[in-house]
Amino acid sequence: MERNAFKLLSDMEKSWWYRGRAAAIHAGLAKCGAKRAEDVLDFGAGYGGMYKDLSRIGKNIYAYEPDAEAREAASKRGYLRALSTESEALGRAYDLIGLFDVVEHIEHDREFLVKAHGALKSGGHLAITVPAFQFLWGIHDVNHHHFRRYTKASMRAVLNDAGFEVEYASYWNMLLFIPAALMRLLGRSGDSSLRMPRLLNAIFFAVVKIESMLIRFISLPFGTGLLIIARKRPQE
Repeated sequence: MERNAFKLLSDMEKSWWYRGRAAAIHAGLAKCGAKRAEDVLDFGAGYGGMYKDLSRIGKNIYAYEPDAEAREAASKRGYLRALSTESEALGRAYDLIGLFDVVEHIEHDREFLVKAHGALKSGGHLAITVPAFQFLWGIHDVNHHHFRRYTKASMRAVLNDAGFEVEYASYWNMLLFIPAALMRLLGRSGDSSLRMPRLLNAIFFAVVKIESMLIRFISLPFGTGLLIIARKRPQE
């Protein structure tokens, strides 16, 4: 990922988008009865912005982040350990692995998810967020080195193939779906929406917070992102 794109991860931690995504993740986990976990891995932790939210769920929170600058920042947030190699991170056993806007960066997604399956305890969960709908592909995806965007069907297929049972799937961020589509058609990234004035930021967060409440009861039909909660299927 380009350095300016990586820096955006840190800058947007207080944005409506980042906080709204966390609310959607908590709603999905609650719906699946996965609100508490002993050992949790934040895979691709970036600057550690999800630590506070994950600490509400798990007792021992680990981070994996290959970027040295981001990993150093994450290590100061409170993670039990901030790991630098994928083999070390996935060489442990977890109750929950968070893949928050990570899988779209991995060229061979199925092979990676098989590894994640092996790093989960029996009955363990994956919490995944990815960008939705390939027709929304734009300069933002290029700058952030994405390989693809997903639909419920395509994400479910690769997870099933990797040994998981999808317990819940919903799109999120319906609020910006149409504006985002227009941005893509105009060739713009839309990153400016993550740096809004405080009042607008609060309004946008209130809307996506309402969406997260709905996620506890229904699966949203569209959005710019996709949330998946999957459970490790015991190997035969």
